[in-house]
Amino acid sequence: MNNNNSTALLNAPRAYVSETPIPHYLSYHGAQLQQIGTRSYQEDSFAFVNISDVTLMRTRGLLAVVADGMGGMKDGKVASEAAISRIKTGFENMDLTTDIAAQLRELMIMANDEIFSILSAQGGSTGIICVFYNESLYYSSVGDSYLILKRGDSIYHLNRKQNMFTRVCLQQIREGSVDCEPARTHPEKAALTCFLGMRELRDVDYTLRPIPLMDGDVVLLCSDGVGGVLNEEQLNECLSAETPEQMCRMMHEGVEAAGKRFQDNYTALVVRCEY
Repeated sequence: MNNNNSTALLNAPRAYVSETPIPHYLSYHGAQLQQIGTRSYQEDSFAFVNISDVTLMRTRGLLAVVADGMGGMKDGKVASEAAISRIKTGFENMDLTTDIAAQLRELMIMANDEIFSILSAQGGSTGIICVFYNESLYYSSVGDSYLILKRGDSIYHLNRKQNMFTRVCLQQIREGSVDCEPARTHPEKAALTCFLGMRELRDVDYTLRPIPLMDGDVVLLCSDGVGGVLNEEQLNECLSAETPEQMCRMMHEGVEAAGKRFQDNYTALVVRCEY
């Protein structure tokens, strides 16, 4: 190579390489499980919104919702479907630039009013709403369905069950006692104290602040047909599977292996967060 060519190469403009790191955004991968159990018909309902559209997922958020129609009351399926329909419509009209948590609480109240208008307190449903947006989780919950976060090797119960067990425990604490034995032995400890379809919904459990999500987190929403059958160790093992589809399959196998004589309908939605 002659000197003229060497000089030209040395003086050629270099391509600019930005030192600013390329931002990473969490992606959400979901799967669902639903079975009838030993019941004669299905009263659970569920929905994902934007699960298959990455652009909408990032700009409008991902909605996951489970509603467990109450079998001991009238038209549980009607109640759970009405809840899902009202929540989906409300989600599509949410303003994500304002208080998302407060809007999810209001969505629960609107779902309650919708069911009450149809069934006049003769039927009801539980409900869990989750919105995944801006790498955070927002939720609201009514009833005794389960919302669980798996992070690392541990699982965390996020929502408060609204049943007689919880009510008695809280009453004990207010009276200065940490003894939950009266709650454990209460004859109606599983009875719901709050559900969608009441004349007036006064108690909604919801996030006051968003829960930051991390790479590898797994979020589980499920009816008590799953959460009330599989223990924490079993759920942790299921949620450690490689994919959401495998997690759902393991939960299904676990519920079937339990072989409960009066197995309730069971529904689960799994969302795995990853870069």
